[in-house]
Amino acid sequence: MSVKHLKILFSLILSAMLISETVNAFEIDFSRRRKKLDQKSSREPASQNESSSQLGEFFGATSPNQEVVILNTEKGFIPRTVRLEKGKAYTVYVVNVNEKDKNVSFVLDAHAQYHSTYFGKIQMFEIKPKHEGVYSYQCPETSIEGRMVVYTGKAPAVRGLATERE
Repeated sequence: MSVKHLKILFSLILSAMLISETVNAFEIDFSRRRKKLDQKSSREPASQNESSSQLGEFFGATSPNQEVVILNTEKGFIPRTVRLEKGKAYTVYVVNVNEKDKNVSFVLDAHAQYHSTYFGKIQMFEIKPKHEGVYSYQCPETSIEGRMVVYTGKAPAVRGLATERE
């Protein structure tokens, strides 16, 4: 073999080794993925807007949104449980105040909301839940989880102590 052939062979072997190392560098760790908790049979988001009346659309009538704030902290989400009424519009603000993990994700899978949250920055989105149930919102990087309870009509009663009477 000539020197030219050896150089070509050496460069091919080196290229193959680099490519194989590069491919291994892009492996994804799915060990922290959580099982789907309460998945509906339909694939549409649980907060997809329902069609409103034509008269309301013509005049641009909108109801004011109620605001919800969720903080992402080192110890978990505050509040851990958010209660929303079915059919009402909400503006959700997610704020990352976690000094340990400054760039993390916020995932509300049932409502098709996936956001990156950066330390000290506010992430805003709007939802209008149309199915009642219990949904989870998560931060995959830190494995913390919160609950979103969507109810119909009147808010669920808060239970008091059994020893207290009205």
